[in-house]
Amino acid sequence: PMDLAEFLNIAIQVAGALEEAHAAGIVHRDIKPENIMIRRNSHVKVLDFGLAKLTERPDTEATDTEAVTRALVQTDAGVVLGTSQYMSPEQARGKPVDARTDIYSLGAVLYEMLTGEPPHTGATVQAIIARLMTDTPRTIRSSRPSVPEYVDWAVQKALEKVQADRFETAKECAE
Repeated sequence: PMDLAEFLNIAIQVAGALEEAHAAGIVHRDIKPENIMIRRNSHVKVLDFGLAKLTERPDTEATDTEAVTRALVQTDAGVVLGTSQYMSPEQARGKPVDARTDIYSLGAVLYEMLTGEPPHTGATVQAIIARLMTDTPRTIRSSRPSVPEYVDWAVQKALEKVQADRFETAKECAE
């Protein structure tokens, strides 16, 4: 388990990085501890956008006719990508993903930062996926009562099984 001040610093920075990626129309799809680097100066970087998915950006900008055309990476429906302990229920089902998918994964990382273990564990990938689909993780305060209620609530909200019940944006999660 991580010190609360350090936890908050890292959580806010990761949420900020996700907010930037989401604003650019990118869903990371593999947020996990191994993809979060903390530099010596405490600056946090989110790494490995290898599973990232480009999404449709809102039509808030004029079309840039000078921009280079890029091929969008398409994944087949029903294909499961990600790391089982940190993937969202919709990822595990091979359903469409959006920014809230990364928010779920961020919630799983935050849960582990505060408790020392991921919210769902199991002997096999299938056991972990079954638990993340059906089980609600115990509250953080049940094992670490010193964690403020609002932090526990925010992590639990990020871990909601239904996308619509989670924070809509990473910025909301950080606030």
